[in-house]
Amino acid sequence: MELVKLFMERMPSISVLFSTFLCVVIPMVFYWVTDRMRKHDPPWKQEVPTDQLQKTMLPAGSSNDQYEE
Repeated sequence: MELVKLFMERMPSISVLFSTFLCVVIPMVFYWVTDRMRKHDPPWKQEVPTDQLQKTMLPAGSSNDQYEE
C-alpha cells in the first residue's frame, strides 16, 4: 500500500498531464489537417517531380527539342 501511496505522491498534477496531452495532440491535429489540405492543392501549387524539373531547367543556349515526347 505504501508503494501506491508513494507513486501517487510523485505523479504530476492533472493540469500538467492535461498540458502534456495538449502539447502532443494539437501539433498532430495541425499536421493531419494540413496533410489533407495539401492533397487537394491546385496543379500550379504542387511540387514538380525532379525528372521534369531537370527537363525545364536547361542551360542557356540549349534547345528543348531533344526532350519532346
